[in-house]
Amino acid sequence: MSDAQRDFSKLGFAKTYVLPAVLVFLIPIVSLFFFLHAQGRFNAGARESILAQLEADPSMPADRKAAEVAFFKAHPMSELLTRTSIGEGLDATTRFHYATFRWMIRLAVLSIVGGVAVFALAGVCVLVSRRSQRAQYLSLSVGWQVLRIYSAIQTVVQGAMVLALSFWVTALWFNVYSVKLIGVAALLALGGAAAVLKAIFTRPRTGLEVEGRVLDQASSPRLWEELDAICARVGTARPDQVIAGIDDNFFVTEAPVTVDGATYGGRTLYVSLALLKQMRGAEADAVLAHEMAHFSGADTLYSKKTAPLLARYAAYLQALYENPIARPVFYLMHCFRALFELSRGEQSRGREFRADRIAAEATSPRDLAGALLRISAYADFRGKVQQELFDKECVLEAANISGRLEQGFHQHALAFVARPDLGEIETAHPFDSHPPMAQRLEAVGAPIGSQDAEALATAPADRRWYDAVDDAEAIERGQWERFEERFRAFHEEMLPYRLLPATDEERAIVVKAFPAVAIEGKKGTLELDCDGMSYTAWPGRVAYSEITGLSLNDDVLRVDYDRDGKQKAKIPMKTFAARQQEALQAVNRYYVRAASAAAHHKEAAAQPAEE
Repeated sequence: MSDAQRDFSKLGFAKTYVLPAVLVFLIPIVSLFFFLHAQGRFNAGARESILAQLEADPSMPADRKAAEVAFFKAHPMSELLTRTSIGEGLDATTRFHYATFRWMIRLAVLSIVGGVAVFALAGVCVLVSRRSQRAQYLSLSVGWQVLRIYSAIQTVVQGAMVLALSFWVTALWFNVYSVKLIGVAALLALGGAAAVLKAIFTRPRTGLEVEGRVLDQASSPRLWEELDAICARVGTARPDQVIAGIDDNFFVTEAPVTVDGATYGGRTLYVSLALLKQMRGAEADAVLAHEMAHFSGADTLYSKKTAPLLARYAAYLQALYENPIARPVFYLMHCFRALFELSRGEQSRGREFRADRIAAEATSPRDLAGALLRISAYADFRGKVQQELFDKECVLEAANISGRLEQGFHQHALAFVARPDLGEIETAHPFDSHPPMAQRLEAVGAPIGSQDAEALATAPADRRWYDAVDDAEAIERGQWERFEERFRAFHEEMLPYRLLPATDEERAIVVKAFPAVAIEGKKGTLELDCDGMSYTAWPGRVAYSEITGLSLNDDVLRVDYDRDGKQKAKIPMKTFAARQQEALQAVNRYYVRAASAAAHHKEAAAQPAEE
């Protein structure tokens, strides 16, 4: 990356995360200046009143009057109220106003100072988090606790300031106040406080749900023997359980894992049967050595500790974002989260380099290179196969994804390793970000030229690890059948949203999901089908393609459409009584389907021109 690109990235990060975080100071700064101004105006009024009374008192000696005038000019009423008994002569309302100004100024100052302190602490936490995984976990833990407390207090404080401003801005400058404005401010303040309290006590569910089969030692003894040998080379204990599935990656975790309703704790290894079938044994050795190295480096231990904190942090951010009063505090916490992610990504990549080095030492750099190329090629091919199937605008009689992958992988691998961006590709992983392939292979001393890449990615698989799994064929076939059935069901569910029926077959697909419906009301009947809608009081039917807008005001649905010029039609929704919500949902559902299909066709028509 060039210096110009790096500077642009830093500038982009500052605009996206840092500048919005500074908004946490906006309400306190506005409050500080406004209430200083308000207090100043009240002080000026009080001073003028007192000086006028002194001037009008003929009985007071001139020298005493001069001293009194000098005293009241030097000491404003806001000061005298807190230091002397002079304020006792003022009415309760005036004393309350001065108390409001005083406390709003104090809260604003404390809010600003607290924000600066938290900014500094967050920066220190991020810097410390770069030192090690343990430091990263401790930094996140401290940062989360401090930010959580700070954000709760700040949300309540800023809510109070907004509420005070909603009254005093208009009262001071225009001598009026809006009950509605104050009510809205109060609701926002209470909503912000409630959202924060709810988020504090919400504990989001953590853990991982995986589709696969748990392989115990009795059912696959050869697999466990091979795995024990790998663990001995790496220098770590074996995992507590192995899960075999058909995803296009391998991973390890110490987080709770749920398989078929049963939850497993401890150390878990996930292996892909679909990939093991396509790999040489030595390549699988390298991949599994890499995964076991994550256990030896305590990577999974700290990931397990960090995951619940990140989940709670995410839930807390969502709660803050949903309330306008808490939004500035959200941006501050979001900034810290983004900075922490940079540190976390750095640590994650360091873990991957370490695991690669151990895997290369336990097997060979060439075997690791072959494994990375083969896994990346397979994941790329699987994505393309699934996308091509999903793009088909007809009902899939059979997906047969597994068969397509087995038949076409070798040919795809040849094309994949010839890609000019091969070195920039990152292997997929459910938890960690992986460095680009070129950096990983360079780090283990195995830079791959085009000829080496072709030979490694297309070498015949020996299926050694695949065959070590008892009943591997049956396990894999069962999982593919379930996956392909869900894929077909989802494809068929989404298909109507991509079709503007042009044939009987297409119309049958859309009508099956969106049949003609009629909803009767007191003054007429609303009729909808996949092409358009009509209402008894309308002169004719309106096609969805003609509609330019839908709006609901005072329970009247207005339909704007373009037919020989702009026109509009209305439906009084109250006439549907108990079926009003049903009618609105039907209009929305049928119209959204047609709009989605139109947008899809427009995008598809523009695609060739873009290529």
